[in-house]
Amino acid sequence: ISGEAPGGFGSRGGSETLHGWHLELLLNVPVVAGFYLQPGFRYVTKGAALDETFDIKTELSGVYIPRGSALRLNYFEMPLNIVYKRPLWKGRATLGVGPYLARGLNGRYSYNIVQNGNTVTKHIKDVQFSRRHNDNLAVLRMYPWDAGANFAIGYEFDNYLMLGANYSLGLTDNDRSGFTESRNRYVGISVGVLFNREDY
Repeated sequence: ISGEAPGGFGSRGGSETLHGWHLELLLNVPVVAGFYLQPGFRYVTKGAALDETFDIKTELSGVYIPRGSALRLNYFEMPLNIVYKRPLWKGRATLGVGPYLARGLNGRYSYNIVQNGNTVTKHIKDVQFSRRHNDNLAVLRMYPWDAGANFAIGYEFDNYLMLGANYSLGLTDNDRSGFTESRNRYVGISVGVLFNREDY
């Protein structure tokens, strides 16, 4: 996730890489020579490790302040790529691009309560996926639908093994608080097996 928010407590910071995993089923539909329509069904973890640095304002000295540490969101994602395949070495190189649509399933938000820069307590809460705007600062509410663009590159071996990488660029603002913005962006690496080779 990438996001921006105004600093209300004299804070500054952003997000760092959060490592997750995904499980995916892809279909190959031949269109014309060398080109394929490739719909997919993917369970994927998105989110961010949050990094904030506090320069506590004098008037807030001694005040308990919430500070986010990690956000994990699980989605059911459906990419639809146009893929070009070209024979290379012992298989075929692939290059694809297309849109994706994803539905949030569940998520967890980790945060610390900080006083004068020191962590006092640690907490974990479930994320709420809802269309409603978030009017409660004690709740983290995210828009249930995510959409964007997907870019993929890979290689299919003659022995049915496939390797791939993709970059997902989220275009929707998923935060429902009204004063922050967040968009999902991630890089994925895949190892898979083809069930058939209808393209050969």
